[in-house]
Amino acid sequence: MEFFNHLVLAQANLPTFGGIERWALEIVQQAIVIIIIFLVTKHLAKFKFGAIIVSCIVGGIVYFVVRNWDTVAGWIEAFMNTL
Repeated sequence: MEFFNHLVLAQANLPTFGGIERWALEIVQQAIVIIIIFLVTKHLAKFKFGAIIVSCIVGGIVYFVVRNWDTVAGWIEAFMNTL
């Protein structure tokens, strides 16, 4: 059975858990960018420049949190430890 696992399963190039996690993270990041673009164009059509700026800032923060979750989780943990 070990030979079968080495010969067949290793050659199949099945995705690892890390690969699936990176793929899902990439999909979430692309969805965030699409939503930000939609909100900016919606507010641009109505000439609401304050809403455009708020959309960009909030979208940038959400994108940063999703992309750097380990860092943000460390900040939250450090903040909770100081309380």
